[in-house]
Amino acid sequence: MTAAADARIRRFSTITFLAGSVVAIVLAFIVVPFVGINPATGDLLLTNPNEYENRPWADPGAQEVRVDGDTLIGTAGTGYLDLPAGDDVWVIGPLTQGQRNYLNVHQQTDVDVNTTEDRPTYIGLVTGSRSLTFVAGDHASRLWFAPRLTDWRATVSRKTPTPVEGRTVSGEGPGLLVYDGEALSGRFVYQGDGFFGVEALYPGEAATDVAQGFDDVDTRSSWPPSDRVVFRIDSDEGTGKWTIRLDEPASDSP
Repeated sequence: MTAAADARIRRFSTITFLAGSVVAIVLAFIVVPFVGINPATGDLLLTNPNEYENRPWADPGAQEVRVDGDTLIGTAGTGYLDLPAGDDVWVIGPLTQGQRNYLNVHQQTDVDVNTTEDRPTYIGLVTGSRSLTFVAGDHASRLWFAPRLTDWRATVSRKTPTPVEGRTVSGEGPGLLVYDGEALSGRFVYQGDGFFGVEALYPGEAATDVAQGFDDVDTRSSWPPSDRVVFRIDSDEGTGKWTIRLDEPASDSP
């Protein structure tokens, strides 16, 4: 065999090898379109962890989050948790495992309504130092937890608020109140020595601060129309008294 023939064979083998490599790479990206390294664990990732970050309800592989006493247990993938209807106030967090990463939470206010018709609402995040407070409402609802890089655990509590009777309610220390009247505004007064804060909670919405301050507080605030609103009062026991006076709604008559 001549040197020229050897050169032609080598060129043909090289071209065949390169073409085969290109085909193999293309096929690999078709079969496994995403390859990466998990920065939290160093493990190989074959799926994009951010694909369902903003729409976890679209993830067909979502897994139910487990409840073990006062602890929620979730995996690194998308998770969901079904909640019964009612006025109970739920508090999730802080994280007790996987604290290096935050947990984004969305709420689907009615599990019987398709998410394409009523898109779940982002209601906040949970971290190693931050909790999330919310209510379910009139319908059984579902929480959606966006995917993360690691498994996680968080504390969870559920408390029943006290109905507000009349237009004035007073107390000391922390409290949970539920109001289902027509008033859309009120006056929040605190006389004491310390922090005083009030959050308004509605189904499918992040908690809204309606009063916040130190020592003597006297402020007015309003909230959007709703079938009911839950007030979560943050105040240390024995530091002072608070009063909430709900306004008389405006009359429609001239």
